[in-house]
Amino acid sequence: MKLHPKRPPGRVDRKAAAYAFDIAELHGAGYTYEAIREALLDVGVVASTSALRREVQRLRTRQVGSALHSAPGPPPAPSTPAASRQSLAPGPRPAPHDLPGGLRGRDVAEAFFSANPSNPLLKSQEIP
Repeated sequence: MKLHPKRPPGRVDRKAAAYAFDIAELHGAGYTYEAIREALLDVGVVASTSALRREVQRLRTRQVGSALHSAPGPPPAPSTPAASRQSLAPGPRPAPHDLPGGLRGRDVAEAFFSANPSNPLLKSQEIP
C-alpha cells in the first residue's frame, strides 16, 4: 500500500506552501512580495513577506535539486583500444605544492607572516 499525503512536505503551519508556484510566477512577472501578500489576503491566507520569500526560495532549491539529479553521467568510454591507451597514459604533472618560480606555498606563507605579524601583542623581531 502506498500513502499519498494531501499536504505538501514541510511544516503544517506553512500556509503559503500551497500557493508556492503562483507566488513564484507572480514574483517572476515583476510583482512585489507585498502585492502578492495582499492577493493572498484576499484568498484568506495570512502570510508575511518573509514567508513568501522562503516559499520562493524553497521552490527554487527544489528545482535546482531535481535538475542536478537528472544531469547526465560521465562521458562514454572510448571504443578503440588505441584511444583507451591514450586516455590512460599519464601526462606530466606539476608538483602539487610548488608555485611558479620554484617556491613552495609554505615558504610563501612563512615569508608573509614573518613580514606581517598577526598578533599585535607579540613584539616583532628587529633586524639589526
